[in-house]
Amino acid sequence: MKSKKVLSLILSSLLVGTMLMGCKANKPEEPANAKPGEDKKVTLTYWQHSSQARDTMMQNLAKDFMEKNKNIEVKLEFIPEADYFTKLISSLATDAAPDVFQVQSGFISRLAKVGSIKPLDESVLPTNNVKNDFISAAVDGLTVDGKYYGLPTDIQTIVLYWNKDLVSAAGLDAEKGPKTWDEMREWAKKLTKSEGGKMTQSGWGEKGYNPEVQALMVQNGGKLVDSNGKYVFADDEKSVEAIKFMVDAYKVDKVYDTKFLKNWEGFRQGKVSMMLGHPAMLGNLKKTAPNVKLGIGLIPAKAGKNTTIVTSWAYSMSKKADSKAATKWIEYLTSAEVQKKWTKETGELPGRKALLNDAELTADPNIKLLISSLNDSAVGYLQSGSLNTIWSTAFEKLILTDAPLKETLKQMQDDLNKEIAKDLK
Repeated sequence: MKSKKVLSLILSSLLVGTMLMGCKANKPEEPANAKPGEDKKVTLTYWQHSSQARDTMMQNLAKDFMEKNKNIEVKLEFIPEADYFTKLISSLATDAAPDVFQVQSGFISRLAKVGSIKPLDESVLPTNNVKNDFISAAVDGLTVDGKYYGLPTDIQTIVLYWNKDLVSAAGLDAEKGPKTWDEMREWAKKLTKSEGGKMTQSGWGEKGYNPEVQALMVQNGGKLVDSNGKYVFADDEKSVEAIKFMVDAYKVDKVYDTKFLKNWEGFRQGKVSMMLGHPAMLGNLKKTAPNVKLGIGLIPAKAGKNTTIVTSWAYSMSKKADSKAATKWIEYLTSAEVQKKWTKETGELPGRKALLNDAELTADPNIKLLISSLNDSAVGYLQSGSLNTIWSTAFEKLILTDAPLKETLKQMQDDLNKEIAKDLK
């Protein structure tokens, strides 16, 4: 009986071995020069907040990418901007999450902390390549523990716009514009008019937009955050000094009144003389304010520095994404060729160093000036809707009420630190 059992086991082993050999023999062999997994078909879902021009351009880009990468299919989903963030964050905790998506840069470290996203695949795009090829201010905010968790899109800085006719009428140099912050405040006072105690012309539509204030803080030697990303500006003398400068332009100089006109609407109507804003406003103003003779310059300087603040969104990948395929798609979307198209079509600035002096992009002197703003730029540290709301609410309190400066800034700082301490789950 014992010998029969042994024989039965041997026969069973031979049968299993024969079946396995047959399966191996029938399996198609990969090309000798193929990398493991290279020919595997991968489907990526991609989300972005919707606008007609962006959606059409992304459809064309996806088609081009798929023609160049036959093994990767990209399925696009365009979501109304009002619903986008809520839908995205709730999806990242589930299998319904997109593989690649756009998100405001300020969320990258928080999403990485809770494991909702993962870093770019080093085998596709080495860290040194990102570090060497991209402008520091555009990518430094996308790193966590030395790894890049995305690449930038929707890149903007802060530059200066002025109405040449209004400036000329005040006897000021309409071609050069103000060069320093002190000069800008003096211009703003000369350009402000009122009748019967009511404003009829604003010198500068300033109400504390955070990248503008951050730029002055950096130029003044102030510190917004510490090395751990914690907000410390309320305890930093240079930062408080810069914030007070901006508050005083409104409260003391009275160069703008929020009850007058919305600042950009007033600029379009020729009632607001100067504005600080993003480069993308150039294209917008050409369409919406064709009668305004525009002057354009770098952000005002302090101590010889024209340092501006970079804000952006990022292309990132969820934890469930195929790392190699997702990184290839992100790399394509931020390639020099594609960034050049975005700059020409939308007015967004390029993040790649090689495009700063591109002959085609800089042929227009205005575009050249806008792109040159990236040469002296720093990371913005309020790049999310919730952080912006905390900042703008507190700043409005400063300019519209008698709230004490230091106490209000302390409360703002505490609120910001509580917000970034929240987990995004």
